[in-house]
Amino acid sequence: MLRPISLLAGFLMIAACAGESEPNADGTPTAPAADPDTITASETLDAIPDALLGRWDFTEEGCADESSEMRLTIDTGRITYYESSATPISIRQSAPNNIVIEHLFSGEGEEWRETLAYELDEEGERLTVSTPDGNWSIRMRCSS
Repeated sequence: MLRPISLLAGFLMIAACAGESEPNADGTPTAPAADPDTITASETLDAIPDALLGRWDFTEEGCADESSEMRLTIDTGRITYYESSATPISIRQSAPNNIVIEHLFSGEGEEWRETLAYELDEEGERLTVSTPDGNWSIRMRCSS
């Protein structure tokens, strides 16, 4: 028989694993970026801000591995993930370090639209990417 506390612990573990991130120094999960559907855009941008440009990955080892599944490359007019790439359709800035991009993705013979939120930490070294359904991941900036 499962005790209520066991069930609660299980649910908390599942919730903590919902996004792909490294925990804070104290072991607690890092909070995800804002949900793209609830963000109120304050400004439409013509291009992705320079602060977000570059290569991002989950770990330093991933940064060194050209075939890393967590690799994310953000260029001025193109965003490239592991097996897909996207052209920004619209870019909105909702806060100084938070943008929301509507993308036209293509990959593995398919095309689709998806809106994602990108939140850069204050130091400019961690990037949180959030989906409308609440999934999120945090990547570190790869050195050049």
